[in-house]
Amino acid sequence: MQEDLWEDKLTSDMRRVLTPVHPSDSFRNHLKTNLRLAGQQQSQQRALRLQRPAHVNYWVLGAAALGVTVAAGSMIAWAIRSRIIPH
Repeated sequence: MQEDLWEDKLTSDMRRVLTPVHPSDSFRNHLKTNLRLAGQQQSQQRALRLQRPAHVNYWVLGAAALGVTVAAGSMIAWAIRSRIIPH
């Protein structure tokens, strides 16, 4: 019973304070168009996020490049040294 009184009071207060609004047809059409455009843009952004390649760990890629460079440098140094020093 107490809950009914609270709900009734809240309902009457809201009706007293809030006035119904009836937007014009042009406003409704404008809102509908903008919501459609926003939905299309959001779906395009989601599609772009799905098309992105997997995340690349640049530290691993850099370490691999450094390793290949050191290995190639070592091979070049070995080749030059073997030609300069006679056996």
